Amino acid sequence: MQDLLGRLTALDPDASETLKVVTYFDALVARSVGVESMLRGAAVLSGATVGQRDGRQIMRVRADGVRVDPADPDDGWMLRDSGRDAVAWIEREGEPHTNDAMILERLALALGIIRARRSVGPESAVELAISSYAGPDERAAAQSRLRLPPGRFRVVASLLDPAPRAQHPSAVVATRHGLTRATILAEGEAVEDAWDETPDRRCGVGTSGTEAHLPESWSAALIAVRLTSAEEPTLAAADLGAMLLIAETADSGPLHPDAAVLARLDPRSLELLDAVTDEQSVRAAAVRLGRHHSSVQDRLTALTETLGYDPRTSRGHARFVLARMLLRLAS
Repeated sequence: MQDLLGRLTALDPDASETLKVVTYFDALVARSVGVESMLRGAAVLSGATVGQRDGRQIMRVRADGVRVDPADPDDGWMLRDSGRDAVAWIEREGEPHTNDAMILERLALALGIIRARRSVGPESAVELAISSYAGPDERAAAQSRLRLPPGRFRVVASLLDPAPRAQHPSAVVATRHGLTRATILAEGEAVEDAWDETPDRRCGVGTSGTEAHLPESWSAALIAVRLTSAEEPTLAAADLGAMLLIAETADSGPLHPDAAVLARLDPRSLELLDAVTDEQSVRAAAVRLGRHHSSVQDRLTALTETLGYDPRTSRGHARFVLARMLLRLAS
């Protein structure tokens, strides 16, 4: 498939884009994502709001991945049957885009596959249990299907592979940041015990709570996993403290000016600022970077003017750490 895609890209760019649509939906189907994730993937791919009506239930997802209020499709939109008494559509004003027909066709096929799997697969139950958009009755039914024992739980966000051990409820979910695996663990279960050891595995661990708290835990886990690094591959959202609240508030808004300034700096400057704030000493930072003390001091002086604050002061340190976090979330 990849070889064919490379050949088509050279011969016919439009055809190659169509094949990318096919492979994208094939990947979603192979990962057994749920209805909401499938609609979110189609919305992000098309750059327009996408919806489905299945019986009397309507679900719509905007191009930025946010679920919106139900509404019947307009006659002017492109629609396609996705099953018995079910239809999917793309809410495009004006002329359809080149790949709208292919996106809608693959979406309808994928929704039909999900409907066939729904009665036997646990993946859709996991997705509904952690969805903040599902209704209370939907979540309660999903939690019942998962047969979670009484207690408190955390949701872990991780890379698609590897999957956790079979006893842990898990599903691949399409988010606006890409496909991410969601795994539900009991509060006392260690994350490292849920997976076989894998050197490059990254995990964001959500906050703990009852079954009703699972959507909030998933939201926190998605923030935590985006803040992991090679040096810190597993991060618990609870360890962020009040920064978690700031991250949740700022995640859907424009980039804060402090973070925007950091985004314009070159990698060596960011590396220097990271070293100074971590070591809390210019001399120690110079040793860590393998640079001369005076050159680090001179560069830090210039960067302080660029930032508009000194990251060595207590307030400046807090501003830099928060701005660095927001920049990482944005990228």
